[in-house]
Amino acid sequence: MYVIDLLIPTARFVFSVEGERVEVAPEHRSPEAHDLFDAWRAERPVVGMTTFPNTVLLRGDETTILVDPGLHFQNEPVLRALEGRGVPVSAVDRVALTHAHLDHAAACVDVPLPVTVHRRETTAPHWAAVAGVMAERQVDLLEGEEGELAPGIRWAITPGHTAGGVSYCVTTPEGPVVLCGDVIGPSKAGFDHMQAEGPDAPELLTAWRRIRMWEPVRIIAGHVPPFRP
Repeated sequence: MYVIDLLIPTARFVFSVEGERVEVAPEHRSPEAHDLFDAWRAERPVVGMTTFPNTVLLRGDETTILVDPGLHFQNEPVLRALEGRGVPVSAVDRVALTHAHLDHAAACVDVPLPVTVHRRETTAPHWAAVAGVMAERQVDLLEGEEGELAPGIRWAITPGHTAGGVSYCVTTPEGPVVLCGDVIGPSKAGFDHMQAEGPDAPELLTAWRRIRMWEPVRIIAGHVPPFRP
């Protein structure tokens, strides 16, 4: 059994630039901020968005795991969030990544722990963005289509966002909780209705069916507030 702590909740920061004027939107939730990003891009010349994922701590009887520590500027916030829960980084056993995009993995630079990621991520183009950080870490590679990360934590390949993206099914007192990275998002509407669009639609539907097979009581996606399916 694991206790799940949401260390850093996901947020999006949308901004526009016009001349020397920079405007930062007050809305930071997802999908609301993502919708605002799309709206601003349609009407303003220079628009950007920074986003970081839900960073989660899994505390079991024998194992403590940090999932998706986030962007590099989350280094200190993640460490302080751990300290605030009475968990020094030395008490965490490893980092587990849902996938190796920079916004999920870069904060590993200040978290000196072994990192678990699927082997397919290490041969993807986006691996180059985190390779320097990972060269300083013990990297443990998941192989195949599914398996066990630790007692009480199952994993499975859930494609659609990246080829090596995985979801973790965690045993908790309330029931199974799934951490699935960006395979759901920027909103949960597609997953709710099992309607995917775009070239990755078949892979996303495969991933969503796999997640539903676990019958989760709660889902924590990368950039969506935790929700009940």
